[in-house]
Amino acid sequence: MRIISWNIFGIRSAFSAFLSMLESWEPDIVCLQETKIKTVDACFNIVGYHQIWNEADDAAHLGTALFTKSLKQGNTLNDSFKSVYKREHIIVAELESVYVVGVYVPYAGKEQSTRMYRHDWFESFQHIIHQLQAHKPCIICGDFNIVQRDIDAFDNVSIKSTACFTRQEHIDFEHFMQAETLVDVYRYFHPDKQQEGFTYYPFGGEYRINKEGYRIDLFLTSKQLIGKVVDCYPLQEVEGSCNVPLLLDINI
Repeated sequence: MRIISWNIFGIRSAFSAFLSMLESWEPDIVCLQETKIKTVDACFNIVGYHQIWNEADDAAHLGTALFTKSLKQGNTLNDSFKSVYKREHIIVAELESVYVVGVYVPYAGKEQSTRMYRHDWFESFQHIIHQLQAHKPCIICGDFNIVQRDIDAFDNVSIKSTACFTRQEHIDFEHFMQAETLVDVYRYFHPDKQQEGFTYYPFGGEYRINKEGYRIDLFLTSKQLIGKVVDCYPLQEVEGSCNVPLLLDINI
């Protein structure tokens, strides 16, 4: 099975790139973040794919979607997840043997209030993953808005005072990974690669051309699934967003 995750940063503006990516890579499932569209306006006729949309309250900036070739894969949202789904950061599909979870982790920002929101949100997100893993192993993918290690940054600095780099974000993420026994798939297969793993290039300038990027988009799997993974890597040639798609091939 092939799964692709992409923070598309607005599906309208990146739609042609999205279609080209589907044609070139033929994924079975695609998880999108920051779709920036209301469900009523998401009238895209994409042959061969069933579509699930999570509209955000702030539809101009957020929202998630999932495209799947199988009608058996459906949304599993329910009322117990309302606090986390308030701004539609998560979308879940249930397969026969696993859950696929697409996520956009809130950006921490500059203010203490937004940083606390992210911290509290992440605790709720961990609770959801814990609930899901009690039933089936999980494949979790999306934009996590964190630079974990120095090798994940073009300037080799992963701890700063700015969002995506703060010590508290690192503490929260490391606790999540350890408590839920998850594996960072790309880093598992490519422990020493730096530029090849970048998934985000800032807007402006020539960051992408100069390979000045960061690795903030991830595939995480339950530990028992890592032996089924074939490979994981970003599609850095795909344009249309400041983030690039991240691909996972797995035998399930």
